[in-house]
Amino acid sequence: QPSAQPSTQPSGQPSSQPSTQPSAQPSSQPSAQPSAQPSETPSANPSQGCENIRTDCGWGIFNPWTCRCDCPVGICLDNNDQCYHPCRDTIHRNPWAGCSPGWDCPWFPSQEKGYCLSELHQPNNFEIYRTAKECCDEHYGGSSQCLEKSKHFTREQTQHDPMPWPIHFPGTTPWVRPFAPAEAENIWGTEASHRARWFPDLVGKLNCVNGRNYENWMQEEGFEEEYLFSNSEDCCEKWYPSRGSTCPDAGRAANPEAEDEPHHSAPYSMQNYYFPDFSVNNCGFGWDYPAWMGINGYEKSYLFREGHECCDRYFPTVSNCPYEHTQQLDYFWTSYQDNLPNLDDMPVIYNHTYYPDLDAKTCVNGTDYPDWMASDVDFKRLYLFKRLEGCCTEWFTTFGLDECVKNVIQGVYDVEPCPTNRPDCNNMPTITNTTTHMKGMWYPDIDGYKCKQDGAVPKWMLAEGYNELYLFNTRDQCCAAFGYC
Repeated sequence: QPSAQPSTQPSGQPSSQPSTQPSAQPSSQPSAQPSAQPSETPSANPSQGCENIRTDCGWGIFNPWTCRCDCPVGICLDNNDQCYHPCRDTIHRNPWAGCSPGWDCPWFPSQEKGYCLSELHQPNNFEIYRTAKECCDEHYGGSSQCLEKSKHFTREQTQHDPMPWPIHFPGTTPWVRPFAPAEAENIWGTEASHRARWFPDLVGKLNCVNGRNYENWMQEEGFEEEYLFSNSEDCCEKWYPSRGSTCPDAGRAANPEAEDEPHHSAPYSMQNYYFPDFSVNNCGFGWDYPAWMGINGYEKSYLFREGHECCDRYFPTVSNCPYEHTQQLDYFWTSYQDNLPNLDDMPVIYNHTYYPDLDAKTCVNGTDYPDWMASDVDFKRLYLFKRLEGCCTEWFTTFGLDECVKNVIQGVYDVEPCPTNRPDCNNMPTITNTTTHMKGMWYPDIDGYKCKQDGAVPKWMLAEGYNELYLFNTRDQCCAAFGYC
């Protein structure tokens, strides 16, 4: 059972707190194509506006297009919708599936590089940021050199692969990328520097295939004549003579380095693959495969272009394998948030605040909470909530979650909140005279054993130090505190 008063020292907090304030608001209409040097903010219209939403996300980053926190792999939303809850639920998925590096993929500090990176697959990053500037400010003292290396480059002085800005926004005409990385950062290769050749897919198809997405080492001296061929007959004779007429394979091999895909794919940054979904013992399809499958060469063992290849490898006895075939072709956040057309009205969602009343065993909707609940960032996280369900789940599950939700107390807002996407509603303070307001509150009649609201509040109850203990905005709170009703 939670205590009535918090401890003076919160039990824990992250070692560093990422900034979560969006750097810019998206424009109302997408452009036909990105500029030569796009910003880190897409121009598609967000489904909500979040100007007056609290944006502390803990270990995650705030998403200005969905008005919620997005958490890294291994961290889940807590009851306050913030990324503080360690979990195993997301270890085998990619919360950023479909993001574009340098655009809406998270940024993280690279100790090896000495600046910040933005990548598709991030299975082990817990310090993430929405912009390169936030990352550089936090880890490299706001160094202009960090920002330059992270974002800006020239063909002659490339610090890392050019950022693969999205080819086009949904519904617009695709266009060709003007550049691509000349060579991957590791041995797994990229299509950019390769000529189309026949080569053995040694791990995935176990067959000869045609394409440019073979490993870099295959074109190096001493290997090229053994692995790269101008025709399929030579490749099949060399590597798979026992396959007979089934060699070569007409399909393409999986990209050996999925992290390079944004530089040469169209129209979005990631390919859709069939992959083993061990949670259901079947093969799924899409770009929401586990983040770890897209790094360190695991692509060749776990990602497949054809469903039967995945099924034959991992689930040969399952009859309905694979269980899905629908391509994913949208922003990563649409996995949990439907994207509204630009011309549709945005939904009105009110920016409420809920806090626990431990005597009443339910939550109060209002900002009339004790001052100590907002005196520390960790107290705010523990006691102040944006959703009723989160407040009830955090504090009153043992007393009956349904009872808490059903018996919510309507408190008082010192300033009536605007809808989250209507920030300029000209709201006015509801309390203009504090003394007059306190005289109109509920108070316990100690001698009469009942709660009253008659304007005759004893003077001593109005004094500082007593008013928080004896004055209440609702009868329910007074009754729960003193047991008179």
